[in-house]
Amino acid sequence: MYVNHPAAVARAEFKPGQLQRFTELGLRIPAPLVTNDVVTARDFTERHPSVVCKTFRGLPPGEDGRAGAIWTQRVHADDFDDSLSVTAHLFQAEVPKVGDARVTVVGRRVFAQRITAPCGALDWRRGDWDDLVHSPLTVPPVVETALHGYLAASGLVFGCFDFALTGDGLSPDDWWAIECNPNGQWGWLPDAPAITEAFADILSTEGTVSS
Repeated sequence: MYVNHPAAVARAEFKPGQLQRFTELGLRIPAPLVTNDVVTARDFTERHPSVVCKTFRGLPPGEDGRAGAIWTQRVHADDFDDSLSVTAHLFQAEVPKVGDARVTVVGRRVFAQRITAPCGALDWRRGDWDDLVHSPLTVPPVVETALHGYLAASGLVFGCFDFALTGDGLSPDDWWAIECNPNGQWGWLPDAPAITEAFADILSTEGTVSS
C-alpha cells in the first residue's frame, strides 16, 4: 500500500515546477535561475551577493548500491566554464538564513521542527545528523494553508517541506520555501512517533490510499 501515488511522486519531484507552484500559492522563494548558459549564469551571480547551486535530483546508485548526493553549494562567476552547457543547472540567490525548518505534512496534520546545524552549515544534510539541534516550531497559518494547497494541487497526501528561516519563524516573511520531497525521510525527527501515528491513521482509513 502507499499514501502518495508513485506517478504523483514522480511528477512532484521536478524542482522548477515546485518553485513555480510555491509562488502561485503565495510562498516566498529565493530568486531562481535555471540555465545551461555560461553568460546568463555569470550575470546572475554578479547581480546577487551570494548564489547557490542545487541539483534537480539525487544521483543514481553507485556500484555499492548506495545513492549519491551533491550538496547545495555556493558558486561564483569564475566557477563557470563551457562544461555548464552540458545540462541545465538550478541556481538560487542565497538568503541570509538563521536556521532551517523541516515541515512534515501527513494528511491534515503538520509537524514542524527548526533545525540548527553546527557552525551554521549551508546544507544541514551534509554533516553528522546526530549533531543537529532540533526544536519544535509553529508554522504561521498562511504558510500552513499554502502547504495543504500545494499537496492538493500536486495530488499528494504527504510531503516533507524544507524552508530557510530568516527570523524566529513567527512571521510568514521569515519563511523561504526551498523544496518539497514527496517521499522524504522523517524517522530521524524528534516527532517521528507522532508522524508514524498520522501515517497509521491514514493507512487504516478505507478509501484514503491505494494498494
